[in-house]
Amino acid sequence: MTPPTGRSARFEVSTTHPQPRNAGLAALLSFLFPGLGQAYAGARRAAVAFAAPVLLLVLGLLTARLLLIDHLRNDLFSAGFLTAALIVNIALMGWRLVAIAHAGLAARPSMLDRATSHRGMSSLLIGVLLATTVGMHAMAGSLLGSLNTTLGDVFGGEVPGASGGAGPGPLNQPEYRWDGTERISFLLLGVDSGVGRDEALTDTILVVSVDPVAGTAVMVSVPRDTGFVPLPDRSVYPDGVYPEKVNELSTEASESPSRWCPDLPSGVAAACGLRTLERAISLYLGVPIQYYATVDLQGFVDLIDAVGGVTLCLDGRMVDPEYGGPTWQGVGIELPAGCQHYDGVHALAYARIRKGWIELPDGTREQQNDFKRSERQQTLLLELRRQFAQADLIFELPAILAAIGRTVETDFPRSLAGDLASLLPLVAGPNIERVVLSWPGFVDLPTQPLVNYLLIPRRDDLRAEMQRLFGPELEGWYLGSTADGPPEREP
Repeated sequence: MTPPTGRSARFEVSTTHPQPRNAGLAALLSFLFPGLGQAYAGARRAAVAFAAPVLLLVLGLLTARLLLIDHLRNDLFSAGFLTAALIVNIALMGWRLVAIAHAGLAARPSMLDRATSHRGMSSLLIGVLLATTVGMHAMAGSLLGSLNTTLGDVFGGEVPGASGGAGPGPLNQPEYRWDGTERISFLLLGVDSGVGRDEALTDTILVVSVDPVAGTAVMVSVPRDTGFVPLPDRSVYPDGVYPEKVNELSTEASESPSRWCPDLPSGVAAACGLRTLERAISLYLGVPIQYYATVDLQGFVDLIDAVGGVTLCLDGRMVDPEYGGPTWQGVGIELPAGCQHYDGVHALAYARIRKGWIELPDGTREQQNDFKRSERQQTLLLELRRQFAQADLIFELPAILAAIGRTVETDFPRSLAGDLASLLPLVAGPNIERVVLSWPGFVDLPTQPLVNYLLIPRRDDLRAEMQRLFGPELEGWYLGSTADGPPEREP
């Protein structure tokens, strides 16, 4: 057979020998997606080999996202899933590193690449790509590790053996398991346990209740000075009500758990204070409270700083000549009028001030109190949630996760964390109803304010408001009936 000549010969050569390629460009393409650089260099089999596993991984993730996300959303927050994701991240990093290096070597150098200076530039580019790949996956691995640690810290409030067995259970109703559709209520407590205090006062007492079917949420604040809140039985006080301020109840119960919580195992007696407060607030509102969440007020400062601060508004200049605390150096504070961007220390002051006044533009002074403070606390929580949604997931998320882990704890089970996350849009949405059980609508002012400043609940008005919020059927002896007191504790 006569060998081909002319154009046919040149065509044959071009199809059997890869055209010269730029090694740096080949490496860059495989950095973007494994296998692209090999395809560019003419190494088709290698391109398929490097691309196929990553394509399968991407397709698997997309399929799970589209078809299985409702079934998997709780698994996404489990320690097992996050550990598996960390292993996959490490494996993917190694695969990408090999693909980048192989693409750079597979590219047949052009005449320009053979020049020493250009070859050096390609080698430098490949080195940068390899280092960048390591950095990207190291950051992703660090975030996965931080998320796993934070979730372990936040969801660390379950009570071992609370149900009488070996397994964990929620504090208030040990046998309760949320099904993801019924109304669920949380007791949110701001705990002030700073330097110089010998007790942890619950200065913020707030119930967040969500109906996932109706798509509604309610936020109810109970002022810290509220007195005479109902108790589950008469075992501690004969009339079944607590004769002091509600923010002292948790501390008193935790100091004598055998008296207040004989139904709790001895190994979890420290949880008695929270459990007692949950039960009392549940009776006070007439709705079951399934879980609690505590927020350490000092750690709250770090959390606000981690999201870059919050924007809060005041009708006038706020002045409290006596303000102080572990997060504030000195005595007294002044916050300017209008909308300002606050760091953590000043945002906490905005939420904690209950004395002093707001000087309005016309010169009048609006005295501050615990009721107005509760309204500001609700405003701050909603603004903080808005800032979370806008946080930079690369640069701010690590600090946010660390601050959350130091600040928040709940007895909500980690196994349902995905369902909990699905409720956040309702809690932070514009339609959430906000109520402060304050004077004059729901409490009367103290009869002896200089002796003991106790707000006196107006039971009928409370019942009417809770029925408006939650429906006509309320639970417990206090609002769910007209009984004078609770039943005797069963032996």
